[in-house]
Amino acid sequence: MNIVVAIADTEPLKILGGVPRPRIFTIEDLVKLGRHELGPTQVLCFSGRPVAQVDSYAGARLIDVLDHCGLSERPRPELKRCIVRVRGDDGYEAVFSWNELYNGTIGEKVLVLYEKNAGPLEAHLGTLCLISANDARLGPRHLRGMSQVTVQML
Repeated sequence: MNIVVAIADTEPLKILGGVPRPRIFTIEDLVKLGRHELGPTQVLCFSGRPVAQVDSYAGARLIDVLDHCGLSERPRPELKRCIVRVRGDDGYEAVFSWNELYNGTIGEKVLVLYEKNAGPLEAHLGTLCLISANDARLGPRHLRGMSQVTVQML
């Protein structure tokens, strides 16, 4: 079973596929899931080169979005075989294991961002973007124009 989350620049976040409760999220719905903020953040690419310096980001945790649709209700043996692929509108993807998101410190700060420096995201970032703020280098799993999340069973 696959779980797909898709979003277009002006459309809400759609949760589709093998979740008990598929639904559509607006930015307001994401805020209601619990606002998570990051203070000053420096985004570094894998090589260590600075890509961006931001005063603040805000968004919903990816695990809260998935759980609101019932992901954690799936049988534990299935969950242990899940990977989560997040795709940007440019085709770039970030990949997480279920274990990384739910059984470690990474998942606490994998955020679906809707706000930068107390305002909406800039146009080049898209309506929503993703950041994995507990990674040592944030650039490799920082996606602009978040367009799709797919949970796959291995």
